[in-house]
Amino acid sequence: MSTLSTVLAATAICALDFAIAPHAAAEEATDTVSLPTVTVDGTRESAWGPVGGYVATRSAAGTKTDTPLIETPRSISVVTRQEMDDRAAQNVVDAISYTAGVVTGAYGYDPRFDDIYIRGFAVTSRGDFMNGLSQFSGNFAYWRTETYGLERIDIIKGPAGVLYGQTVPGGLINRISKMPVDTPFAEIEGQVGAPDWFQAAFDVGGKLKEDGSALYRLTGVARAAEGTVEYTTNNALYLAPAFTFQNDSTRLTILTNVLDIRLPASTYYYQPDNILTKIPVGTTYNAINQTQEQAGYILEHDFDDIWSAKQNLRYGHIDNHSFWLFPTGTRTGPLVDVYAANYRETLDTFQVDNQVQARFQTGPIKHKVLGGLDYMWGESSFGDGYGFNAAPINIFNADTPNLVAMPAITSASGASLSQLGLYVQDQMSFGDGWHFTLGGRQDFATEDQSAYGITAATRDDQAFTWQAGLLYEFPTGVSPYVSYATSFLPSLNVDAAGQLLEPSTGEQYEAGLKFQPKGGRSFFTLAAYQITQNNYAVPDPVTFYYSPVGNVRVRGFEAEAFVELAEGLDLTAAYTFTQGKIINSLDVGTIGNVPVNMPANVASLWAKYTFLSGPLKGFGVGAGIRYYSGFWANNENTYKNPSQFPVDAALYYEKDSWKLALNAKNVFGQQEALNNEGYWYWQQGRTVLASVKYHW
Repeated sequence: MSTLSTVLAATAICALDFAIAPHAAAEEATDTVSLPTVTVDGTRESAWGPVGGYVATRSAAGTKTDTPLIETPRSISVVTRQEMDDRAAQNVVDAISYTAGVVTGAYGYDPRFDDIYIRGFAVTSRGDFMNGLSQFSGNFAYWRTETYGLERIDIIKGPAGVLYGQTVPGGLINRISKMPVDTPFAEIEGQVGAPDWFQAAFDVGGKLKEDGSALYRLTGVARAAEGTVEYTTNNALYLAPAFTFQNDSTRLTILTNVLDIRLPASTYYYQPDNILTKIPVGTTYNAINQTQEQAGYILEHDFDDIWSAKQNLRYGHIDNHSFWLFPTGTRTGPLVDVYAANYRETLDTFQVDNQVQARFQTGPIKHKVLGGLDYMWGESSFGDGYGFNAAPINIFNADTPNLVAMPAITSASGASLSQLGLYVQDQMSFGDGWHFTLGGRQDFATEDQSAYGITAATRDDQAFTWQAGLLYEFPTGVSPYVSYATSFLPSLNVDAAGQLLEPSTGEQYEAGLKFQPKGGRSFFTLAAYQITQNNYAVPDPVTFYYSPVGNVRVRGFEAEAFVELAEGLDLTAAYTFTQGKIINSLDVGTIGNVPVNMPANVASLWAKYTFLSGPLKGFGVGAGIRYYSGFWANNENTYKNPSQFPVDAALYYEKDSWKLALNAKNVFGQQEALNNEGYWYWQQGRTVLASVKYHW
């Protein structure tokens, strides 16, 4: 913009000079100088597109519209592509681990799922979104996300039922894919690391037609790797073709991806005589072999300056085969008797979100109205088989041969859900800086469970959710706000009569402050909130049947900063205080206790500095620390896990089109044993990654 201003100013001065002195100009020497054509290109940041650096200023997570964060009366965080690259994020858990309000690692090292908590609530399955559509899981078939294929990650905190339907009260994580671009580019990257990690990736895109009416992008990853806990694998093959076809008023983006993964099916570690081994129960007989495919499109059309429409559609399929061992409890010396498990599942999902948006003004009020009709359907078919293994396994020596016979599948079960939702939202702006958002939604949901093809339980539910938020944007860049939001979540648990339970509900009160300094690249947020979840399913401690009587309240405070302190110096900082309490439960001994996986204090700090001149030009250094205070391993509050404080570090060098990086996660190798609801896991250990990237 400064270059453009200079060009315009120089042009204006020259024009004025020629206008007032044409005769003098004619009398000058006839020698002329041909000046080169200057072209100034600029791309405005969008809510779904790439971000330069760490500081995002726009997001659609809280509104489904392209809205500045400083005008959104909700707490939203954005993890950019640059931040993921600088920290060498190997998965979504790595990518968001420095975000306020987020807790990761409660189950230690577990590559099977994106095990994440937001404001005290698990969002592993029902808070997993990709490009605005849910990636809800099956019984054991969970969607995996390859982070190299992401452009950014948007995190909305608190209930989001109005825009997204059935979700957990804590919030959701919207993973946004890399999209086709009109500027041709190509990138290749190689990574090696310890524990064994070998990965090759590429990303290429540009114009299919010179006029820009057709664009493409192709992203791929191949990985052969071991986990940070011994005898676990993390292998993957990923390919994501994307195409965009567009003209002045219409844009169609086709998004597809396929991912084939090999992961451990169990990360549970046996603890005989209070001795926690580092060998999982089952070494060679312990795997998830899963293939997943997704295909869909985003169709957008502008009718005029007021009306526009959008349709977001996706179909997904998962094939999952998993097998693992678990102990019977009988042990002779180092040998323990085990059962073998064999499990197969297929999951099919379909979703479509139809939106109409109108921008208009009534008197002094500017409106951005969004109306939508969405539909979601999913069906899971699964079966398992169990068999006693004749040969015990040696839990202290994983290299001791043990023969395991895979049992036959002896069961056939299924579950399905569907949801139809109608929603409307009005974003109103008035006065010198007032922004008021009001939205409501009506949902119709159906859940079914079956055995051997025969429906065993079914339930139909209706739910109304709404949200409201008020924000005032001062000219100084300070924006205080208040908001209220609700959510609902159907249950797949059954009661003693075999009937599905009624949905749980959630509500949140939030007050906060945002600050975006004028003319700078920084963003600060403060937020205080209270979330209450009612009617969630809890098992009876005697009969183990479920009842919808659970009630939990979470109060908390968050502070987050994304700062460019100086040219070349980027910093992120976050602090979260969480206070949870079980208000009601069938297990009366837990009433008044703190729920599991809810550390009271979580803090993080990450800084990166790049030398922009001098003999060290191109070199960079990064360092960070995360802190999790101790958290309860069970709702009875009888065992508390120790605090964790892993330290991360990085070195960089960039020259021309090359970038070299060396990243170390958990530099000091802290690896605490974590207990979670009776099972033992190991904290993720040290990881060292060396990467070479070439971009042209």
